[in-house]
Amino acid sequence: MPDSVEHGPVVVFVNDLIFETKIRSTGQAVGAAVSIVRSIGDLGGVLDDTQSQRLIVDLNHSGGHALEAIALARGRSPAPHIVAYVSHVDAHLSRQAADAGADEVMPRSRFSANLPEILRQSEPNQLEE
Repeated sequence: MPDSVEHGPVVVFVNDLIFETKIRSTGQAVGAAVSIVRSIGDLGGVLDDTQSQRLIVDLNHSGGHALEAIALARGRSPAPHIVAYVSHVDAHLSRQAADAGADEVMPRSRFSANLPEILRQSEPNQLEE
């Protein structure tokens, strides 16, 4: 059975249409199911409904709820593996995300470069620098 079914879709908290499109198309290319969530109000329900073991969070989410999304997911049992990405100039936000419980925090450029591998991961682990 493929990872995307076995482990539920990768839930992605994003509202940037360019990155949403990039994530969706990469997911299709690698055979990973992706569930996009744009609002914090919908995130808990989607995590429950999909039973996803992976969450990707855009820390520069224009709604301003990225850290809340991490905390919400971290409170789940079992908590999904959380990958957060951010503009390279937001070092303070990177630290806040790690403190909030993100398993991996990376600059947007690294996220983009490693997106196929991030979406294919069946067992979350650290990507090499």
